[in-house]
Amino acid sequence: MSHITNFIHQWAPPGIKMSYDNVGLLLGDPNAPVSKILVCLDVTEPVVDEAIDKNCELIVSHHPLIFNKISSINPTNEEGRIIYKMIRNNIALLTAHTNLDAALDGVSFVLANNLGLDNLQFLDKSYNISRKISLTTDYDDTEAVLKLLNYYSAEEAHFYEVDGRKDGQKNFEAIIDEHYVSQLRNALEKEGLLKKGSFQVMEMSTPTNNFGMGVLGFYPDDGIAMKEFLHLVCRALDVPSLRYSGRAERIKKVAVCGGAGVSLKRRALKAGADAFVTADIKYHDYFIEKPNFLLVDAGHYESEFPVVEAIRKELAEAFENVEVESTENVTNPMEIYVTEFENKNI
Repeated sequence: MSHITNFIHQWAPPGIKMSYDNVGLLLGDPNAPVSKILVCLDVTEPVVDEAIDKNCELIVSHHPLIFNKISSINPTNEEGRIIYKMIRNNIALLTAHTNLDAALDGVSFVLANNLGLDNLQFLDKSYNISRKISLTTDYDDTEAVLKLLNYYSAEEAHFYEVDGRKDGQKNFEAIIDEHYVSQLRNALEKEGLLKKGSFQVMEMSTPTNNFGMGVLGFYPDDGIAMKEFLHLVCRALDVPSLRYSGRAERIKKVAVCGGAGVSLKRRALKAGADAFVTADIKYHDYFIEKPNFLLVDAGHYESEFPVVEAIRKELAEAFENVEVESTENVTNPMEIYVTEFENKNI
């Protein structure tokens, strides 16, 4: 279990989640063995029943089952019934939510790839979590120190001799994401490399390139016509209809954000996007402030569900001895009724 948790956390570190969110190993023994995993978007009772039928020891979900603190666990309500059933059947739950939204190759990257976009980059790069660390030590094995820094995803790691200091002291510098700093500090302390005043952490004015929200991508040449683009979105996400507002003659530069991402609309406009695909758009957000811009609501479930297969594939490739399946259950709670109108000649 711990190897799988560490793998997910390397991809989507818990430290980059939104403050309100609840991610990580929410249920289960971190040291328990795992031979089969079921991946899903939402943890519902049918999904848990599926995991039981398939003898899965772990469910990996995008949406957390447990958001708020709970005072009791019993089968008298839906949440309690699901948790109770998972505990009784020794099924653990690992969740990657807003941390996977913000990760490189996370939810919005998967959506952009499904739409056939190229040259992908973060739409919102305001995650200012990069830190510069400085370590002064007389440790002789410089390669071992650099290897330790690289293990915690440090970038631009280097060292130089400290002039005017005794005992051949060296100064190591690197760029590291904030959520790795405490882990690195603990590792340095364990190896005896920390002395009072020898380790410093400094904020940086430039944002990280490893995390952000939403994605900006491009279609080649002159792009595609608006009707063709809408049809492409429907086909890629397997939906029969879309809500949209605005118009754009040609779609070349596209912004996307899986799930409820309309708060990034201004970012999309500022980036010069011809279209923005997201979900959960409210009425007043459909009004467009500029011409030649298309705003598309593809549905929350529909825009995020492709990440389930992406998680399954990543886990299957990383753990060859573990069987990994995507859920067969459609957990979308929303249904659409389309009525048939009679054509009357007036």
